[in-house]
Amino acid sequence: MQKILKDLSVALLNATLILLALCLFLAWKVVDTADNVASNFASNLITVEPLRADVQAATEELAAVRQDMAKILDQSGELQSATLKRITARLAKLDTSMANARNSISELSETPYRLVDYAIETSADILAQKASYIRGCVPPQS
Repeated sequence: MQKILKDLSVALLNATLILLALCLFLAWKVVDTADNVASNFASNLITVEPLRADVQAATEELAAVRQDMAKILDQSGELQSATLKRITARLAKLDTSMANARNSISELSETPYRLVDYAIETSADILAQKASYIRGCVPPQS
């Protein structure tokens, strides 16, 4: 009886050590992935800065075109053609789009933790899917 208990305790210890090694390996992989995400994130933020400058330049060009259009509309007096009205409407839409882009870029550069949170959530979802696949508990394809 004592030998059986001894063998069971050794088996329990072995199983615990194997699970501990597996958990440490998985933790190491998660930390490594998070490290890669953080380094990629830093390089992506550097990439956002030229984009911000490009959006600012496009906004300035849009303002100049809008001023030119206002001059053309003033010169034509009350005879405003349908083409000028369409161009003015398109400029208004473009101006709105540029303002939205500028706000998005500002928000992105001011709150980078949202990108990190998104990356962590996405990688956690992928990890859960792969773990389910390894276990054989794959949800049905829809």
